Amino acid sequence: MTKLHLLDEGVIYRNPDPGFKAECAFLPNVVPLDGDEVICVYRIGQAFYSTDGTLNVARSTDGGRTWSQEGRVWDVVNDDRPYSYSAPHTFRLGDGTLVLNAFRLDYSDPRPQFNPNTGGIRKSEKIIMFSDDDGRSWTPPRIMDLPLDSEPDTPSSIIELNDGRWWLGLEFWKTWDDQSPLHIKGYSTFSDDRGESWSDAIPLDSASDSGKMFSHSRYVRMIDGRIAALQWTQKPGTAEDFPAHITISNADASAWSYPAATNLMAQTCWIADLGDGLMAAAYTDREGMNPGINVVLSADEGRTWDVENQVQVWDAVGQEYLGVDRVPEYPKSHDNIAFGKPNLARLNDGTLIASWWCTQASVTHSRFARLRVE
Repeated sequence: MTKLHLLDEGVIYRNPDPGFKAECAFLPNVVPLDGDEVICVYRIGQAFYSTDGTLNVARSTDGGRTWSQEGRVWDVVNDDRPYSYSAPHTFRLGDGTLVLNAFRLDYSDPRPQFNPNTGGIRKSEKIIMFSDDDGRSWTPPRIMDLPLDSEPDTPSSIIELNDGRWWLGLEFWKTWDDQSPLHIKGYSTFSDDRGESWSDAIPLDSASDSGKMFSHSRYVRMIDGRIAALQWTQKPGTAEDFPAHITISNADASAWSYPAATNLMAQTCWIADLGDGLMAAAYTDREGMNPGINVVLSADEGRTWDVENQVQVWDAVGQEYLGVDRVPEYPKSHDNIAFGKPNLARLNDGTLIASWWCTQASVTHSRFARLRVE
């Protein structure tokens, strides 16, 4: 039987002076480079929705065992207004170029990210940046020309297809003043000019499903060039979760399998394809008796998962929430969560590295765990 073995774990970045400054490290996104070199782009801010978010780089030269800090991807002193940056996702192209997409909010407009009355979301700028030296320097942020009929979220990275075109998944949220129940819907968009322009939004078949809402889709390129995602699946207008659903594209991302239920009771998930039908996933469990971040294997391309032999890399018991009040309805329910958004990547030697953000001793920080498949 194929099983996971935990090799080691530790901190990517944690505030070294919590008695002097409020600084939290969120949303780590790990990308392998050549050999044992790995980078991680993550957000630093006073809080998850704070107005002071910046994107920062950490680097490892020993396969993720230890990390050094290299500072900001982009120095916000160069901005012409107070932007807060968040949700970094990075992809390494076939020619070695790193492509980083993220979003930023203009906080000269004092409104919060979400409307407290409707749950609708503010418009944000979706940005793209490039590095041709393995993340040591980056181009200035450029606003992406995305289809904007609604307010799109970019839940994962740009992906280079086998034919050289780029694909990007979009999730359309409800706008600021929209009073209707939240029903996030998924779309595709393509670029054939390296992100200069993007196609009209093409709805996924699941966007028309009135009984299920598929969101937080962390799309990843599989070894053969197809794209896969485990999706957080909910009943629209409620706080009820279904099991996570799996969807996989064809080689050019023009067709997708309809999301199918798995046996994984999970919210946000991240897949790593290991080939020959074997997959690993890091996922968030908030509702069980042992909340935390788990890593689990599937031998049938994500349809079923070996939860009996999964490895918990973060035990969140007693560390699930900031403060004491919890509102069950999404997205308000995420205002005071204390851990989340696991990321998973397969390193060049076959080792898996999971990363996530969490809170311990009142300090929210980013961590990693390295695992081997045996």
